[in-house]
Amino acid sequence: MGFSLYYRSTRPVSPAEAQAVERDAEAASEGRTWLSCEPAIFGSVDMDGHLLSDSKPNFEPHPDDVADAELSGLPDGTIMDLIDVLCQLSRDHGIDWQISHDADPEPIGYIRDGICDDIVRTQAELFAELGGLIAGDLEDFADDDRD
Repeated sequence: MGFSLYYRSTRPVSPAEAQAVERDAEAASEGRTWLSCEPAIFGSVDMDGHLLSDSKPNFEPHPDDVADAELSGLPDGTIMDLIDVLCQLSRDHGIDWQISHDADPEPIGYIRDGICDDIVRTQAELFAELGGLIAGDLEDFADDDRD
């Protein structure tokens, strides 16, 4: 099952702004494994000049990736960390973000002036919890298979 969280600047950005956001997003994402969610990686600007990207939560990481992440000693990067990175980018660059996801064709909310709408944070928290539930169910299923 695929699922993405989409983020798009609410205004067009210049090429220099886009480059600065890309650089700072990469720097803000360092120091995490990003096992549970893809980090904020930019590189796309739509026809209207808006910066956009998406990140997929990883509800079922591969066991080899889990082992590598554990060996790294780094904290996991979660969907909540992604939201925090987008908030930081908003504060640092004066860029607000429109947030949407696959389950709703309309924007679910915004990050403005570095502050995330409650509905965006709530839905991200629910997706994070869903990932934990799915992982737990899969472990239970695997345990049942071995019995």
